[in-house]
Amino acid sequence: MNITVKIDEVSLATVVDQALAYDDENGPYVAGERTIGHLVAEMIVERLTQDRDRWYELRSTVIREAVLPAIEQAIATPIQKTSLYGDPVGDPVTLREVIVDEARKVINAKDPNDYRGDKGTFLVRVVREEVSNALRAEIAAEVAKAKAAVADEIGKQVAGAVTAAMKAR
Repeated sequence: MNITVKIDEVSLATVVDQALAYDDENGPYVAGERTIGHLVAEMIVERLTQDRDRWYELRSTVIREAVLPAIEQAIATPIQKTSLYGDPVGDPVTLREVIVDEARKVINAKDPNDYRGDKGTFLVRVVREEVSNALRAEIAAEVAKAKAAVADEIGKQVAGAVTAAMKAR
């Protein structure tokens, strides 16, 4: 038995697959065709899409490396503070010193709605809240343990009373 396959001409326009659709009235029909050109284009798009993510990552790395020295220089180089009118105010300071100063202001800031002053600074309020949350969790765990112990003890007493009542019958 010999099988002979003869291919006249293959090009990008050669049809290799048909897309079938279904119509309720007429049944299945050919909705479109896929050619070798379509398959090649799909492979190219897939490859470019995979490479795109790698290129985005590479681009971000290169930009970060290029910008980082400028940021470090901007943070370390002294700048002159000015008034609203552009007049120099005080000695030149680095951006790092400005950031540290602003952080201190936030940490030591009082709540503007705290007229009596008993809420404390921002730092005190944050620490107080975290300690409160930690204690709340510990107390809840201990209460759950105590509940379980009480339920167990009550269960033993009820079981003992039921047993005694059954024996008395």
